Amino acid sequence: MSDSKPLAILIADADELIRMVTADMLADAGFQPIEVRTAAEALAVLEGPAAVRMLITGRRIVGDGIALAHLVHHRWPDVGIIVTSGSVTDIRGELPPGTRLLSKPYSFKFLIQELEAGLAQWQAGPSPAPVFPCGVPPHRGVDLGNGLGAFAGPTTEPDKT
Repeated sequence: MSDSKPLAILIADADELIRMVTADMLADAGFQPIEVRTAAEALAVLEGPAAVRMLITGRRIVGDGIALAHLVHHRWPDVGIIVTSGSVTDIRGELPPGTRLLSKPYSFKFLIQELEAGLAQWQAGPSPAPVFPCGVPPHRGVDLGNGLGAFAGPTTEPDKT
């Protein structure tokens, strides 16, 4: 790579302390951390000018971290994804292909290992996002309108307008 700018890493976590500590550690490691609290904020960053290379999202952020991972996987396939979770339930089957899972609590050493492995997986440059997300699988049990935005789906009734 000829670009000498640090790689942008998007940290989406509702816990301010986790965001701050993770951002500080990533900055010390030479990355450019970008912190957000919700899935909607994460999407705003991804749609902006920053060339994000990796998303680290908490499973339970406002807007749903798993739904965010699916949307990012489909709209920005060159962005690596790490989902963090403190749940004892195995959620690997709910994650999009190539997504890395990091169980909480985790050490910085393991975060860096997963980050480097994820970046190696997506060495190609970022690709432009399609206008509409296509093929985003439905996610059960969470109101996507609570921070991520609602998706319009087919209706069972004809339009009466």
